[in-house]
Amino acid sequence: STDEGKTWSIPMTVSPRQNPGPVLLPDGSAYLFYRADGIDLPSPTCSDEGIAVQFCPSESKPCNQPNDIPIFGHTGEDPSVFIDHRGNYHMMFNALPYKCVPKHQQGGHAWSKDGVNWSTPRVGAFDTTIKFSDGTHVKCERRERPQMVLSEDGKPLAMVSAVTGCPKALGGVAGYENGGAQHYRGGDD
Repeated sequence: STDEGKTWSIPMTVSPRQNPGPVLLPDGSAYLFYRADGIDLPSPTCSDEGIAVQFCPSESKPCNQPNDIPIFGHTGEDPSVFIDHRGNYHMMFNALPYKCVPKHQQGGHAWSKDGVNWSTPRVGAFDTTIKFSDGTHVKCERRERPQMVLSEDGKPLAMVSAVTGCPKALGGVAGYENGGAQHYRGGDD
């Protein structure tokens, strides 16, 4: 919309893939990182989900066709990419998706000079511990969809994310009533 939401353009499918993580480039184009399912990753692996990328020429045109070729040989989903104040690309993501357990050190971090050639990811960039301002903390089962909050000059200030499987006292899910955790089993639970 260009008129504060009074009218809208015709809807357009930008990409048919899931869990997109776009990074906008200065020329108006974008890289759209996404979760690719059913890909062949090197062993050992606990999932067939990886991260692939599409190029999007502009906001008014669909992205190029997805090829589902992983950008690195590690499981992953929920990519969030940002460019830091020095011009380097960083990707935060869920490095232990789907059937991977346990997930307590599931945060992945990879970096790139150009947004195309990526480092081998490091697992453990974040864990499932949620820290509160009063000094207390709680360990949840999963932490997903990491997003970085950046300062105006591109420096990371904080990471926000979704959590699930937290203790019942915090509004968590069934399975924690007697202190026992239920592992997430993937899309069917």
